[in-house]
Amino acid sequence: MLGSLVPVLVACGSNAPSADYTAFCAVAASMRTAAQDPHGEDPAAVTDPAVMKETWSKAATIAGELRDKSPAEIKDDVALVVSTVIDTNDLFSAHDYDLVEIAKNEDLRKKFDAISRREGVAEASDRFNAFVEDNCAAS
Repeated sequence: MLGSLVPVLVACGSNAPSADYTAFCAVAASMRTAAQDPHGEDPAAVTDPAVMKETWSKAATIAGELRDKSPAEIKDDVALVVSTVIDTNDLFSAHDYDLVEIAKNEDLRKKFDAISRREGVAEASDRFNAFVEDNCAAS
């Protein structure tokens, strides 16, 4: 589930990291690892609020670090994409990470849909993926 919301954050590249982007690339690699966390793809995990809290809290923390360490040339794109992770975590947190209950509430489903379909995120993700591919080594 996490991976489906943040496709940009699972990008990797084959070039050596630039000295200017080393810290950013390290956090991008951490985010990629968090997005690939097996709990994020485990259908049973979405019914376990404790697992959801652990997974999404960690992802939101790393996402904030990614935003804070992003280079100027990609900062706006990173901020937009990261906002979907942080806002999703905020929504989940406000409802105790109980996705079953959230799914039953039409207003909350609409809020979740609005976050996941935020305008410009797909394009920002594409630019971010290209940046990571060009500037960060595969890990």
